[in-house]
Amino acid sequence: MRERISKLHHNRIFALVFWLIVIFAAIVTLPNVNTIIQYDGQPQLANTSQPVKASQIRNTWGHNLNGTYTVNAVYNNPDGALTNKQLAAINKSVAQLQKRSSYYGIQKITTMTNTPTSKPQLFSKDKSTEIVQLAVSHNQGTVRQITSQLKDQIATIGLNTYVTSPEIVSDAANEHISSFTLIVILMTLLVALVAMDILFASIIAPIITFLAILISYISTLSLATNLAYHWNFAYSEYTPIFLLLGISLFTLLTSFWFYRDLRNHIDDGMESQAATSQVIQNLGYRVLISTLSLTLAFGSLMLFDFSTIRAYGLLGIGFAITGIASVTLVPVFAGMLGNSLFWPKKTRPQLRDHKMWHTLARFGMWQPWVAILVVAYLIGPFAYSYRSQLSYDNATDISNNQAVQGARVLSAHFGQGKATPVTLYLQTSQRLDNQNQLFQLDNLTKKLRAQPGVASVTSVTQPGGQPITQYYVSSQLSSIDNELTGVSGQLQTVRNDLKSDSVNLRQKALKAEIKRLQKLTSKTNSLVSDSSTLQSSIQSASSKSSASGSSSSKAAKSYIKQLNQVNTELSTALSTLTSLSNGIDTANTSATAAHSNLSNYATGLKAVNDSLNNSRKQVINMQKTTNKIYLYLDGLQSSEAAKSLYLSPTQIASGDFQQSLTNFTDEKVKSTYLTITLKQAPNAQTTAKTLTQLRQVAKAQLRGTVLKNATLTFAGQPVVTATIQNQYQHDLPRVLLLVFGITLLLVILFSRSLLQAGYWFLTFLASVAASYQLTHLIMKWLTGNGDFNWQVPLLAFVPVTVLGVVELTQLALSFRLNEAPLMDWLLPGLKDVGQTMRHSLFIIIAGVLGLLAAESQTLTAVTLITIFTAIIFNLTLPIMAAAFGKLSVVIPAQKPYRFRRQRRADRSLKSTDDTTHDEK
Repeated sequence: MRERISKLHHNRIFALVFWLIVIFAAIVTLPNVNTIIQYDGQPQLANTSQPVKASQIRNTWGHNLNGTYTVNAVYNNPDGALTNKQLAAINKSVAQLQKRSSYYGIQKITTMTNTPTSKPQLFSKDKSTEIVQLAVSHNQGTVRQITSQLKDQIATIGLNTYVTSPEIVSDAANEHISSFTLIVILMTLLVALVAMDILFASIIAPIITFLAILISYISTLSLATNLAYHWNFAYSEYTPIFLLLGISLFTLLTSFWFYRDLRNHIDDGMESQAATSQVIQNLGYRVLISTLSLTLAFGSLMLFDFSTIRAYGLLGIGFAITGIASVTLVPVFAGMLGNSLFWPKKTRPQLRDHKMWHTLARFGMWQPWVAILVVAYLIGPFAYSYRSQLSYDNATDISNNQAVQGARVLSAHFGQGKATPVTLYLQTSQRLDNQNQLFQLDNLTKKLRAQPGVASVTSVTQPGGQPITQYYVSSQLSSIDNELTGVSGQLQTVRNDLKSDSVNLRQKALKAEIKRLQKLTSKTNSLVSDSSTLQSSIQSASSKSSASGSSSSKAAKSYIKQLNQVNTELSTALSTLTSLSNGIDTANTSATAAHSNLSNYATGLKAVNDSLNNSRKQVINMQKTTNKIYLYLDGLQSSEAAKSLYLSPTQIASGDFQQSLTNFTDEKVKSTYLTITLKQAPNAQTTAKTLTQLRQVAKAQLRGTVLKNATLTFAGQPVVTATIQNQYQHDLPRVLLLVFGITLLLVILFSRSLLQAGYWFLTFLASVAASYQLTHLIMKWLTGNGDFNWQVPLLAFVPVTVLGVVELTQLALSFRLNEAPLMDWLLPGLKDVGQTMRHSLFIIIAGVLGLLAAESQTLTAVTLITIFTAIIFNLTLPIMAAAFGKLSVVIPAQKPYRFRRQRRADRSLKSTDDTTHDEK
């Protein structure tokens, strides 16, 4: 039993079982990579970042908008303005959406019909494009599922329709990356097989290498995806690709070293297991230091806060697994197969002596300064002129996606920043539905709109992006001016009427009538007096006639008869006179009363006339005062103060403004948002600067106002892009310094030479910088846009670092293990290392060619950078290593010689002076 176990151990069967268990567990537990890319592929922002804070505010907004996506349904007529028939078709499509809103999870629909104040933001100026904004619940599904459902629903005959939003565009970018990830993996593995087949003219060796790459890759990928899925570890959309890139290149290089030495030992007659053990013993140290260098260099990236950079720290684990697999897994098959590993060509191929490194090194040693100047002249301009021109647009490679096309339609018809607006959330402890708060919000809106780089700003007081006229003092003053003009005219009319009434009273004529009535009263009184006298005389005569009636004479009788007639007539006259007297008394009484009344009326009329005169004077004064008020208000209307917002309680309670409050404030009316549309797309170099300026302006504008304690939070794709840009630009130099610093430190330790390692490493850095600039020029020539995607430096960082670590550590070991003086080692040592470097160059170039299968500008740039770096580095390293190596020996040797020659000259001069002095 013990012998059997010993035999199994000797044949490394336990190592094989271990890796079988590992790969089985990795495959079983491997989550769906596409799902991980979809949910966790984008950079994870810190909880303290502005976009995350804004999402927290949005999730507690109320109005049934908690946990919703904002999606734009875009209707575009490519032939020009939308016709009435097309507008009706859009309204019909929206009505269908409204009916099925619960099915699609739509919580709110905003159109220019139900929100007229927002029409300028929803209908393009050229009238060819209309936007319908939808708030869709997260519970409806993923962004991808929501887009698929709505795309079919909004389709309208005769119009181009799109469903877009920044989230949808980001998801489309992730989907595009996922679509070519599998192709890149397969092509990279295929190229690895072909490369190994070319190097060893074998079928079995490439298959073993393929298995080693596959096992290491799946194990690392499973670990990375499980960390992201279960523990929310950092994950990038390019994680599967850069893991494959690093692992495949390192496995190819270590496998090449192993197979080359194994064939040499087997051809020398060693048994397969013994040859395998000897190869492990010989290569163990080289593999160990390479693995250690790469593991420490990339593992240190886990210390960074930026999630995308931290995700590259998984490469440290991947290189550790690959290093272990190189010395445990490959030897299992090598020990079992032996010489059959190199079937069908089992004999050692005739190796040719490649003299490229030897020739380049001789040139460097022939004239070191000339060689250095030539290299500096050739690669210096590229390295020196390199500038980091990065693009943060994740939609560069997906021009055919409908969401990207929709975003471009919005940019074309509404402005470049329309598809990706900035949202400023403002939270306060006070309600925002009163004049004081709204006044400050309107001032903030106008201040932000006035900033460079801002196209428009919408807010609760300006829902259409433009001030509403009737909400401002100038408009209200204009209305008051019109009313004052009318009042002034009415006062003039009253003034004229009062003057006319005063004239119409005819007070002098009334006084003349009173005098005439007084004369009539006097005459009436005289007549009454005369009537009384006459009445007394008639009564006396009547009495006398009655007394004479008792005489019986005939003459007397005749006289009496006549007297009776007279008496009768007198009685009649007396009666008539009595009646007349009574009438005169009545007339006299009436005349007296009329006189009294007219006198009183005249007195009252005088008082009325005086009152009219006073009223007319007051009206004149009021008219003058009104004119002064009019002139003041007219001047106020043309001043800056008239441009301020003033909302009366009636206006605040109006239906239009209440609709605006519902659209722009939360359920408690204590939070609001302003939508800021920038003039440039989020990828513009000025976006981050513009956002910083907006943040400073907003804080300064609210300082000292009733909203001074309000919390301001910015959100939107430009803010996300700016946050990524700031973190990336802050961390990238530190990443380069840390990784390259660790690599340089390890090269110094392995070579035990500070100067030589420094020269080699500077050559490597110059080669990388030159390759970046050369790739930039080529990409600009090919595509018209030379800006790299912001992930290009990190992706290219992987193969470039593998190249640098492998070649520099191999050169360092050759330098360290050499016991001869430096000058004696330079030519033969560099020539010997060059025999291996040419194979490393071939492997590096072949290993990245699989990236071209993706037809992605990002991966194409990575491929070109890697190839150019490998070529330039392998051409310049032997020159610079030889030149600096010789100078480091020659220059120090020249100083003592010059010092001794100077001392001899000084002694000779002193001896001459002494002789001359003696002769004198």
